[in-house]
Amino acid sequence: MNINSEKSKEIIISFAQNSNFRSTIPNINIDGRDIAQVLGVTISQDLTWNKHVDNIVKKAGKRLYMLYQLKRAGITQKDLASVYVSVVRPVLEYACPVWHTNLPQYLSDNIEVIKKGTKIK
Repeated sequence: MNINSEKSKEIIISFAQNSNFRSTIPNINIDGRDIAQVLGVTISQDLTWNKHVDNIVKKAGKRLYMLYQLKRAGITQKDLASVYVSVVRPVLEYACPVWHTNLPQYLSDNIEVIKKGTKIK
């Protein structure tokens, strides 16, 4: 098996305060990372979800702004709800079973702010 060192990245999952461990493969140098994005889920080396939640709140906020623009343009409530269900909610729910159960309260509150912001009246 050949390893492409330009495409390969390494993340060490560790709860130690100072982990300088790096794997070694003869004649191959692989860059280390603190954060990795795998299939749209951002994982940090200490397995916290802060960066992932920040990313989805930012992404959902942009889509929510689009929803407000549609509301100002006079789109019906039914169509706005349809746009929310198809455009905003999938961002919040993607891979949710993986990361949502381990969130500290302040991160859960960030997501709730986005959900409450979708109250279209």
